[in-house]
Parts: sequence; structure tokens; C-alpha cells
Amino acid sequence: MGHSQLSSALANGHPKILSFNRAERSRCFVGMSTIEVSREDIIKRLENTIGRDPDSVAALYASDAVRFDPMTPEGMKGRDAVRKFHETLRRAFQFANSRTLNVLSKGDITAWEWVFTVTHTGPFELPTGTLAPTNRQVTVKGATFYRFNREGLIAEQRDYFDLASFMLQLGVKP
Repeated sequence: MGHSQLSSALANGHPKILSFNRAERSRCFVGMSTIEVSREDIIKRLENTIGRDPDSVAALYASDAVRFDPMTPEGMKGRDAVRKFHETLRRAFQFANSRTLNVLSKGDITAWEWVFTVTHTGPFELPTGTLAPTNRQVTVKGATFYRFNREGLIAEQRDYFDLASFMLQLGVKP
């Protein structure tokens, strides 16, 4: 991809993953807009909206996306299911802090290592019932693996974190 193609793709908000060889990077400062930067932008948007804006989070997903995590091991399918999940998080937790530790990408896969600190301020819907607010602050460290489709939307997500530690911090006994 040459400089003019790159400029055109970026000017048109092209969501596809872009890659460049070393010579192209040196000729064009926007050559930094590689797969990693494009996906890092999505990760940054997630970091700033998870637990705050379910509609903005859902907009990053394909309509037929699938999502798995320790709280929903059976998974969920579709953008609407992702939105509902994030609405549940927003009602249950006040997000105090989120940090990205690492982001790695290869092909259509991106790995995101993160830390979230939240305060449990609302009812939290669990498979075993609803947990009343504890007002406890909880810090959880984990990793998420994303697979992106050709449109640059999240097609598949798999979260990994220590659910037992998360629940113990909330005061829930195993």
C-alpha cells in the first residue's frame, strides 16, 4: 500500500487492518497506523467506555459477534446481548479505573491485558440470584482475546480473569 492509498484509506475512515513494510513506514509518518494502532484505538475506546456506555461498546461488535467470559461460560451471541451484558455491569458497578497493561496483535487476533477497579454500587445479576450492593471496591486483572472481522468489528471475544477472586472481593463465599 503506497502513501496515496494509505492517505485515502485513512481519510475515508477505513476500518480495515492496514500493514506496511519498513520502507513505507519511513516515507510516511501515518505509516504508524498499522494493525496494532487500529486495534489499540479500539482497546482505548473499550477501556474508556466499558461500564459507562453500553451502546458505544456494542457499536464495536459485529451484529453476530460471540462473547465468552468466566461469568457467562455458555457465551452470548449478538450485539444486543453484548449491550445487555454491559448494561448489567453499568447498573452494578461504578468504574473507578481501567488500565491497559499490554496489547498484542497478529492477523485478525488481538490480545489485551487489563486491570479494572470498580465499586459495587448496584444490584449485580448472577446466575444464582441478585447480589445486593456491597459498596466494596474490587480490582480484577485479566486478559481478553478478540477476533476482528473484515469490517474491523469484534467478531469474537474471550475474557479470562480470576472469577473466584472477584467474587471473594465482593464478599461472596465459594
